[in-house]
Amino acid sequence: MQDTIIRISQKAAISLINQSSALISIVLMMVVFVVAFNIEGRSQRIRYYLVGISINIGGLMFQIASYTSYAYVFYALVIPAFTLYFVETERSENETWDGNFWMSLQSLEVVLIIMMVAWSGSSFFISLSFLVQYLIVISMLLISSKKLSTSIGFLLGSSFPVFTSFIGMVYPGLYVQGFGVTMFLLIIFFGYQSDMEQELLNKRVELSENKVSLLMEQIHPHFIYNALQQIALLSDEDSAKVKPAIQSFSMYLRKNFEALTNEKMIPFLVEMEHVNAYVELSQILPSRNFTLKNDFQVEDFYLPALTIQPLVENAIYYGIGMSEEGDEIRLETRLENGYIVITVADDGHGAKTEISTQKKHKSVGTKNVKTRLKLLCDGELTIEKSENGTKSIIKIPQNRAVSQEK
Repeated sequence: MQDTIIRISQKAAISLINQSSALISIVLMMVVFVVAFNIEGRSQRIRYYLVGISINIGGLMFQIASYTSYAYVFYALVIPAFTLYFVETERSENETWDGNFWMSLQSLEVVLIIMMVAWSGSSFFISLSFLVQYLIVISMLLISSKKLSTSIGFLLGSSFPVFTSFIGMVYPGLYVQGFGVTMFLLIIFFGYQSDMEQELLNKRVELSENKVSLLMEQIHPHFIYNALQQIALLSDEDSAKVKPAIQSFSMYLRKNFEALTNEKMIPFLVEMEHVNAYVELSQILPSRNFTLKNDFQVEDFYLPALTIQPLVENAIYYGIGMSEEGDEIRLETRLENGYIVITVADDGHGAKTEISTQKKHKSVGTKNVKTRLKLLCDGELTIEKSENGTKSIIKIPQNRAVSQEK
Protein backbone atom coordinates (compact mmCIF):
# COMPACT_ATOMS: atom_id res chain seq x y z
CA MET A 1 0.00 0.00 0.00
CA GLN A 2 2.76 2.37 0.95
CA ASP A 3 4.63 1.58 -2.29
CA THR A 4 1.50 2.36 -4.26
CA ILE A 5 1.13 5.73 -2.53
CA ILE A 6 4.79 6.53 -3.22
CA ARG A 7 4.39 5.63 -6.88
CA ILE A 8 1.28 7.80 -7.17
CA SER A 9 3.08 10.68 -5.46
CA GLN A 10 6.07 10.33 -7.76
CA LYS A 11 3.83 10.22 -10.80
CA ALA A 12 1.98 13.35 -9.63
CA ALA A 13 5.27 15.15 -8.98
CA ILE A 14 6.61 14.23 -12.41
CA SER A 15 3.37 15.37 -14.04
CA LEU A 16 3.55 18.65 -12.14
CA ILE A 17 7.15 19.20 -13.26
CA ASN A 18 6.27 18.41 -16.88
CA GLN A 19 3.25 20.73 -16.96
CA SER A 20 4.92 23.53 -14.98
CA SER A 21 8.07 23.54 -17.13
CA ALA A 22 5.93 23.64 -20.28
CA LEU A 23 3.74 26.49 -19.00
CA ILE A 24 6.72 28.56 -17.85
CA SER A 25 8.42 27.94 -21.20
CA ILE A 26 5.33 29.04 -23.14
CA VAL A 27 5.13 32.31 -21.18
CA LEU A 28 8.84 33.01 -21.71
CA MET A 29 8.64 32.20 -25.42
CA MET A 30 5.56 34.37 -25.96
CA VAL A 31 7.24 37.36 -24.30
CA VAL A 32 10.41 36.94 -26.35
CA PHE A 33 8.38 36.41 -29.53
CA VAL A 34 6.54 39.72 -29.04
CA VAL A 35 9.79 41.59 -28.37
CA ALA A 36 11.60 40.01 -31.33
CA PHE A 37 8.62 40.51 -33.67
CA ASN A 38 8.53 44.24 -32.86
CA ILE A 39 12.20 44.77 -33.71
CA GLU A 40 12.32 47.52 -36.30
CA GLY A 41 13.57 46.47 -39.72
CA ARG A 42 13.71 42.73 -38.96
CA SER A 43 16.67 41.07 -40.69
CA GLN A 44 16.68 37.58 -42.17
CA ARG A 45 18.56 36.51 -39.08
CA ILE A 46 15.78 37.52 -36.68
CA ARG A 47 13.16 35.99 -39.00
CA TYR A 48 14.81 32.59 -38.65
CA TYR A 49 14.82 33.13 -34.89
CA LEU A 50 11.09 33.87 -34.91
CA VAL A 51 10.52 30.66 -36.85
CA GLY A 52 12.45 28.74 -34.18
CA ILE A 53 10.38 30.30 -31.38
CA SER A 54 7.11 29.54 -33.19
CA ILE A 55 8.09 25.89 -33.66
CA ASN A 56 9.09 25.59 -30.01
CA ILE A 57 5.80 27.11 -28.83
CA GLY A 58 3.96 24.58 -30.97
CA GLY A 59 5.88 21.74 -29.31
CA LEU A 60 5.20 23.10 -25.82
CA MET A 61 1.48 23.32 -26.55
CA PHE A 62 1.45 19.69 -27.70
CA GLN A 63 3.24 18.77 -24.47
CA ILE A 64 0.59 20.60 -22.41
CA ALA A 65 -2.06 18.61 -24.29
CA SER A 66 -0.15 15.39 -23.49
CA TYR A 67 0.74 14.74 -27.16
CA THR A 68 4.36 14.11 -26.28
CA SER A 69 5.29 12.43 -29.56
CA TYR A 70 4.21 15.48 -31.59
CA ALA A 71 6.02 17.72 -29.12
CA TYR A 72 9.28 15.84 -29.71
CA VAL A 73 8.96 16.32 -33.46
CA PHE A 74 8.52 20.09 -33.02
CA TYR A 75 11.49 20.33 -30.65
CA ALA A 76 13.64 18.53 -33.22
CA LEU A 77 12.66 21.08 -35.91
CA VAL A 78 13.89 24.04 -33.82
CA ILE A 79 17.55 23.20 -34.48
CA PRO A 80 17.43 23.51 -38.31
CA ALA A 81 15.93 26.98 -37.76
CA PHE A 82 18.77 27.79 -35.38
CA THR A 83 21.29 26.50 -37.94
CA LEU A 84 19.96 29.02 -40.47
CA TYR A 85 20.16 31.70 -37.78
CA PHE A 86 23.78 30.76 -37.11
CA VAL A 87 24.62 30.88 -40.83
CA GLU A 88 23.20 34.42 -41.06
CA THR A 89 25.16 35.41 -37.94
CA GLU A 90 28.46 34.18 -39.38
CA ARG A 91 27.94 35.23 -42.97
CA SER A 92 29.73 38.41 -43.98
CA GLU A 93 28.17 40.93 -46.33
CA ASN A 94 28.01 39.62 -49.94
CA GLU A 95 29.29 36.21 -48.77
CA THR A 96 27.66 33.18 -50.39
CA TRP A 97 28.38 30.61 -47.65
CA ASP A 98 25.03 29.03 -46.77
CA GLY A 99 25.87 26.12 -44.44
CA ASN A 100 24.51 23.38 -46.67
CA PHE A 101 26.57 20.70 -44.91
CA TRP A 102 25.22 21.49 -41.44
CA MET A 103 21.64 21.85 -42.68
CA SER A 104 21.87 18.47 -44.40
CA LEU A 105 23.28 16.86 -41.26
CA GLN A 106 20.60 18.38 -39.05
CA SER A 107 17.87 17.33 -41.48
CA LEU A 108 19.06 13.71 -41.28
CA GLU A 109 19.07 13.95 -37.48
CA VAL A 110 15.48 15.27 -37.51
CA VAL A 111 14.47 12.26 -39.62
CA LEU A 112 16.22 9.98 -37.10
CA ILE A 113 14.34 11.56 -34.17
CA ILE A 114 11.02 11.21 -36.00
CA MET A 115 11.79 7.54 -36.65
CA MET A 116 12.61 7.02 -32.98
CA VAL A 117 9.36 8.73 -31.96
CA ALA A 118 7.28 6.75 -34.46
CA TRP A 119 8.75 3.26 -34.07
CA SER A 120 10.75 3.10 -30.89
CA GLY A 121 8.77 5.13 -28.37
CA SER A 122 11.64 4.68 -25.93
CA SER A 123 12.32 7.83 -23.96
CA PHE A 124 15.94 6.76 -23.60
CA PHE A 125 16.62 6.46 -27.34
CA ILE A 126 14.60 9.57 -28.18
CA SER A 127 16.59 11.59 -25.64
CA LEU A 128 19.79 10.04 -26.97
CA SER A 129 18.85 11.21 -30.47
CA PHE A 130 18.31 14.73 -29.12
CA LEU A 131 21.70 14.55 -27.43
CA VAL A 132 23.31 13.67 -30.78
CA GLN A 133 21.50 16.59 -32.39
CA TYR A 134 22.93 19.04 -29.89
CA LEU A 135 26.39 17.54 -30.12
CA ILE A 136 26.18 18.30 -33.85
CA VAL A 137 25.26 21.88 -32.93
CA ILE A 138 28.28 22.15 -30.64
CA SER A 139 30.51 20.71 -33.39
CA MET A 140 29.14 23.30 -35.83
CA LEU A 141 29.87 26.11 -33.37
CA LEU A 142 33.41 24.93 -32.74
CA ILE A 143 34.28 24.22 -36.39
CA SER A 144 32.44 26.90 -38.38
CA SER A 145 32.56 29.94 -36.10
CA LYS A 146 34.85 32.58 -37.59
CA LYS A 147 35.49 33.90 -34.10
CA LEU A 148 34.92 31.41 -31.31
CA SER A 149 34.37 34.28 -28.87
CA THR A 150 31.20 35.24 -30.74
CA SER A 151 29.80 31.72 -30.25
CA ILE A 152 30.35 31.49 -26.49
CA GLY A 153 26.70 32.40 -25.90
CA PHE A 154 25.56 29.70 -28.33
CA LEU A 155 27.77 27.13 -26.60
CA LEU A 156 26.44 28.16 -23.19
CA GLY A 157 22.87 27.97 -24.41
CA SER A 158 23.33 24.53 -25.94
CA SER A 159 24.32 23.16 -22.53
CA PHE A 160 20.67 23.39 -21.39
CA PRO A 161 19.13 21.03 -23.99
CA VAL A 162 22.16 18.74 -23.62
CA PHE A 163 21.43 18.56 -19.89
CA THR A 164 17.70 17.95 -20.41
CA SER A 165 18.57 15.19 -22.91
CA PHE A 166 20.55 13.44 -20.17
CA ILE A 167 17.57 13.87 -17.80
CA GLY A 168 15.31 12.23 -20.38
CA MET A 169 17.70 9.29 -20.66
CA VAL A 170 17.90 8.77 -16.87
CA TYR A 171 14.30 9.63 -15.92
CA PRO A 172 12.01 8.39 -18.71
CA GLY A 173 8.88 10.07 -17.31
CA LEU A 174 10.32 13.57 -17.28
CA TYR A 175 9.61 15.57 -20.44
CA VAL A 176 11.77 18.68 -20.01
CA GLN A 177 13.29 18.82 -23.49
CA GLY A 178 11.06 21.76 -24.34
CA PHE A 179 12.33 23.68 -21.31
CA GLY A 180 15.93 23.05 -22.42
CA VAL A 181 15.15 24.33 -25.92
CA THR A 182 13.44 27.37 -24.39
CA MET A 183 16.50 28.27 -22.35
CA PHE A 184 18.65 27.80 -25.44
CA LEU A 185 16.50 30.24 -27.43
CA LEU A 186 16.46 32.75 -24.57
CA ILE A 187 20.25 32.87 -24.37
CA ILE A 188 20.43 33.24 -28.16
CA PHE A 189 18.16 36.28 -27.93
CA PHE A 190 20.26 37.86 -25.18
CA GLY A 191 23.28 37.37 -27.43
CA TYR A 192 21.40 38.97 -30.33
CA GLN A 193 20.59 42.01 -28.21
CA SER A 194 24.24 42.30 -27.22
CA ASP A 195 25.28 42.09 -30.89
CA MET A 196 22.82 44.84 -31.81
CA GLU A 197 24.16 47.12 -29.07
CA GLN A 198 27.73 46.57 -30.27
CA GLU A 199 26.67 47.16 -33.88
CA LEU A 200 24.95 50.40 -32.86
CA LEU A 201 28.10 51.53 -31.05
CA ASN A 202 30.21 50.71 -34.11
CA LYS A 203 27.82 52.67 -36.32
CA ARG A 204 28.09 55.72 -34.08
CA VAL A 205 31.90 55.56 -34.17
CA GLU A 206 31.90 55.16 -37.96
CA LEU A 207 29.44 58.01 -38.39
CA SER A 208 31.62 60.22 -36.20
CA GLU A 209 34.65 59.41 -38.33
CA ASN A 210 32.58 59.96 -41.46
CA LYS A 211 31.66 63.48 -40.30
CA VAL A 212 35.32 64.50 -40.21
CA SER A 213 35.81 63.14 -43.71
CA LEU A 214 32.67 64.95 -44.87
CA LEU A 215 33.92 68.23 -43.46
CA MET A 216 37.18 67.90 -45.36
CA GLU A 217 35.41 66.92 -48.58
CA GLN A 218 32.52 69.37 -48.58
CA ILE A 219 34.23 72.59 -47.56
CA HIS A 220 36.61 72.90 -50.50
CA PRO A 221 38.87 75.95 -50.13
CA HIS A 222 39.40 76.04 -53.90
CA PHE A 223 35.66 76.02 -54.61
CA ILE A 224 34.96 78.67 -51.97
CA TYR A 225 37.77 80.87 -53.32
CA ASN A 226 36.46 80.60 -56.88
CA ALA A 227 32.89 81.32 -55.78
CA LEU A 228 33.90 84.43 -53.85
CA GLN A 229 36.07 85.61 -56.75
CA GLN A 230 33.19 85.17 -59.18
CA ILE A 231 30.80 87.02 -56.87
CA ALA A 232 33.32 89.86 -56.70
CA LEU A 233 33.44 89.96 -60.52
CA LEU A 234 29.64 89.99 -60.69
CA SER A 235 29.57 93.14 -58.54
CA ASP A 236 31.30 94.92 -61.45
CA GLU A 237 29.70 93.13 -64.41
CA ASP A 238 26.15 92.32 -63.29
CA SER A 239 25.31 93.66 -59.82
CA ALA A 240 21.74 92.30 -59.99
CA LYS A 241 23.14 88.74 -59.70
CA VAL A 242 25.29 89.45 -56.65
CA LYS A 243 22.57 89.11 -54.02
CA PRO A 244 21.19 85.76 -55.36
CA ALA A 245 24.76 84.47 -55.63
CA ILE A 246 25.53 85.40 -52.02
CA GLN A 247 22.27 83.78 -50.89
CA SER A 248 23.14 80.57 -52.73
CA PHE A 249 26.64 80.64 -51.24
CA SER A 250 25.20 81.15 -47.74
CA MET A 251 22.67 78.33 -48.22
CA TYR A 252 25.40 76.00 -49.49
CA LEU A 253 27.59 76.58 -46.44
CA ARG A 254 24.68 76.35 -43.99
CA LYS A 255 23.47 73.04 -45.42
CA ASN A 256 26.99 71.60 -45.20
CA PHE A 257 27.33 72.47 -41.52
CA GLU A 258 23.79 71.27 -40.73
CA ALA A 259 24.58 67.90 -42.29
CA LEU A 260 27.62 67.49 -40.08
CA THR A 261 25.49 67.75 -36.92
CA ASN A 262 22.53 65.71 -38.18
CA GLU A 263 22.57 61.97 -37.43
CA LYS A 264 18.97 61.43 -38.53
CA MET A 265 17.35 61.19 -41.92
CA ILE A 266 16.12 64.41 -43.51
CA PRO A 267 13.25 65.02 -45.97
CA PHE A 268 14.17 64.64 -49.63
CA LEU A 269 13.03 68.18 -50.42
CA VAL A 270 15.35 69.55 -47.71
CA GLU A 271 18.27 67.75 -49.38
CA MET A 272 17.12 69.30 -52.66
CA GLU A 273 17.50 72.79 -51.13
CA HIS A 274 21.18 71.94 -50.69
CA VAL A 275 21.41 70.59 -54.24
CA ASN A 276 19.74 73.67 -55.73
CA ALA A 277 21.98 76.04 -53.76
CA TYR A 278 25.05 74.20 -55.05
CA VAL A 279 23.76 74.16 -58.63
CA GLU A 280 22.98 77.90 -58.56
CA LEU A 281 26.40 78.64 -57.15
CA SER A 282 28.12 76.43 -59.74
CA GLN A 283 26.30 78.10 -62.61
CA ILE A 284 27.86 81.48 -61.86
CA LEU A 285 31.37 80.04 -62.22
CA PRO A 286 33.14 79.99 -65.60
CA SER A 287 32.89 76.89 -67.84
CA ARG A 288 29.85 75.53 -65.99
CA ASN A 289 27.28 75.62 -68.81
CA PHE A 290 24.75 72.93 -67.93
CA THR A 291 21.11 72.37 -67.09
CA LEU A 292 19.62 70.30 -64.30
CA LYS A 293 16.41 68.46 -65.19
CA ASN A 294 14.27 67.00 -62.42
CA ASP A 295 11.76 64.17 -62.74
CA PHE A 296 10.36 63.33 -59.29
CA GLN A 297 7.78 60.56 -59.22
CA VAL A 298 8.07 60.42 -55.44
CA GLU A 299 9.07 63.24 -53.06
CA ASP A 300 7.65 62.31 -49.65
CA PHE A 301 10.51 60.29 -48.19
CA TYR A 302 13.60 60.67 -46.01
CA LEU A 303 17.27 60.05 -46.71
CA PRO A 304 20.65 60.80 -45.10
CA ALA A 305 21.90 64.36 -45.52
CA LEU A 306 24.66 64.95 -48.05
CA THR A 307 23.84 62.02 -50.29
CA ILE A 308 22.49 63.65 -53.46
CA GLN A 309 24.52 66.88 -53.44
CA PRO A 310 27.93 65.12 -53.70
CA LEU A 311 26.65 63.06 -56.63
CA VAL A 312 25.40 66.18 -58.42
CA GLU A 313 28.79 67.77 -57.70
CA ASN A 314 30.54 64.79 -59.31
CA ALA A 315 28.27 65.06 -62.35
CA ILE A 316 29.05 68.79 -62.71
CA TYR A 317 32.79 68.66 -62.19
CA TYR A 318 33.85 65.21 -63.38
CA GLY A 319 31.10 64.42 -65.87
CA ILE A 320 30.23 67.55 -67.81
CA GLY A 321 32.96 69.83 -66.48
CA MET A 322 35.82 67.60 -67.64
CA SER A 323 34.37 66.97 -71.09
CA GLU A 324 33.63 68.98 -74.20
CA GLU A 325 30.52 66.86 -74.69
CA GLY A 326 27.31 66.93 -72.68
CA ASP A 327 25.46 69.73 -70.96
CA GLU A 328 22.62 68.02 -69.08
CA ILE A 329 22.25 66.47 -65.63
CA ARG A 330 19.12 64.45 -64.86
CA LEU A 331 17.86 63.88 -61.32
CA GLU A 332 15.06 61.33 -61.00
CA THR A 333 13.19 59.59 -58.18
CA ARG A 334 10.83 56.62 -58.36
CA LEU A 335 9.40 53.78 -56.29
CA GLU A 336 10.52 50.35 -57.49
CA ASN A 337 10.05 46.92 -55.88
CA GLY A 338 9.89 48.26 -52.33
CA TYR A 339 12.82 50.68 -52.80
CA ILE A 340 13.07 54.43 -53.23
CA VAL A 341 15.37 54.81 -56.24
CA ILE A 342 17.23 58.08 -56.85
CA THR A 343 19.21 58.52 -60.06
CA VAL A 344 21.76 61.23 -60.88
CA ALA A 345 22.91 60.98 -64.50
CA ASP A 346 25.05 63.15 -66.78
CA ASP A 347 25.71 62.95 -70.52
CA GLY A 348 29.39 63.90 -70.33
CA HIS A 349 32.55 61.83 -70.60
CA GLY A 350 34.59 63.36 -67.83
CA ALA A 351 35.95 60.05 -66.55
CA LYS A 352 38.21 59.88 -69.61
CA THR A 353 40.04 63.08 -68.69
CA GLU A 354 40.25 62.90 -64.89
CA ILE A 355 43.67 63.25 -63.32
CA SER A 356 44.69 61.12 -60.34
CA THR A 357 43.94 63.76 -57.66
CA GLN A 358 40.46 64.31 -59.10
CA LYS A 359 39.77 60.57 -59.11
CA LYS A 360 40.85 60.35 -55.47
CA HIS A 361 38.64 63.27 -54.48
CA LYS A 362 35.62 61.80 -56.27
CA SER A 363 36.30 58.35 -54.79
CA VAL A 364 36.38 59.72 -51.23
CA GLY A 365 33.16 61.65 -51.79
CA THR A 366 31.42 58.56 -53.18
CA LYS A 367 32.69 56.46 -50.27
CA ASN A 368 31.21 58.97 -47.80
CA VAL A 369 27.82 58.70 -49.52
CA LYS A 370 27.93 54.89 -49.41
CA THR A 371 28.86 54.92 -45.73
CA ARG A 372 26.02 57.23 -44.71
CA LEU A 373 23.48 55.29 -46.76
CA LYS A 374 24.54 51.95 -45.26
CA LEU A 375 24.70 53.10 -41.65
CA LEU A 376 21.60 55.29 -41.52
CA CYS A 377 19.09 53.44 -43.69
CA ASP A 378 20.65 50.24 -45.07
CA GLY A 379 20.74 51.90 -48.48
CA GLU A 380 23.22 51.39 -51.30
CA LEU A 381 24.90 53.36 -54.06
CA THR A 382 25.99 51.97 -57.43
CA ILE A 383 27.85 53.78 -60.21
CA GLU A 384 27.29 52.91 -63.87
CA LYS A 385 29.62 54.30 -66.55
CA SER A 386 29.02 54.08 -70.27
CA GLU A 387 29.75 55.91 -73.51
CA ASN A 388 26.69 58.05 -72.83
CA GLY A 389 27.92 59.35 -69.47
CA THR A 390 27.79 58.36 -65.82
CA LYS A 391 24.78 57.29 -63.77
CA SER A 392 24.72 57.17 -59.95
CA ILE A 393 21.87 55.13 -58.46
CA ILE A 394 20.78 55.26 -54.80
CA LYS A 395 18.42 52.57 -53.48
CA ILE A 396 16.81 52.97 -50.05
CA PRO A 397 14.36 50.39 -48.62
CA GLN A 398 10.95 52.03 -48.61
CA ASN A 399 10.27 51.03 -44.99
CA ARG A 400 13.47 52.84 -43.93
CA ALA A 401 12.62 56.00 -45.88
CA VAL A 402 9.14 56.79 -44.56
CA SER A 403 9.99 58.33 -41.17
CA GLN A 404 12.44 60.89 -39.89
CA GLU A 405 12.98 58.71 -36.83
CA LYS A 406 14.59 55.88 -38.82
